[in-house]
Amino acid sequence: MKELLIKLLAFLGLAQAGMPLQEGQPAYLFTLKNHEGKLVSLTDYKGRWVVLYFYPKADTPGCTTQAKEYTKLMPQFEKLGVKVFGISTDTVEKIAKFRKKYNLSVEFLSDPEGSVAKAYGVTLIAGFCSRDTVIINPSLKVEKIYRGVDPSSDPQRVLDYIKNKVKS
Repeated sequence: MKELLIKLLAFLGLAQAGMPLQEGQPAYLFTLKNHEGKLVSLTDYKGRWVVLYFYPKADTPGCTTQAKEYTKLMPQFEKLGVKVFGISTDTVEKIAKFRKKYNLSVEFLSDPEGSVAKAYGVTLIAGFCSRDTVIINPSLKVEKIYRGVDPSSDPQRVLDYIKNKVKS
């Protein structure tokens, strides 16, 4: 049903589906501005696990829940050397305000054109990202992709996945 709705919205010009990126492929290398307006490049994190979680819009209920859950688990992610980025089409100013308002420790990146989202196969509906999470391994390859995630359980599932990979 969801796929049919996205196809209908795409037909009407309201949605753009990204090309599906496959697990095991090289990660799309990007540079975006963070919530402080500083440029952040994925290549700077080679050798570390990286989580890219795409969310629709800052300061909405689901996005706030997801960001708070990642923030709550951040000490565990950091202990494993994992870098977590929240990415949306929001402006730098909007994500900075969102981060400050809720005292969030996630590093947010602004993808105003949605080019990074599209590269990772994230669907854009009326300019907003679908809620997808991409885990990138230390070799900068796409390790795991979760599409249409639940904002409250996604952070724990991602942490558990990486913990299991680090153990093996």
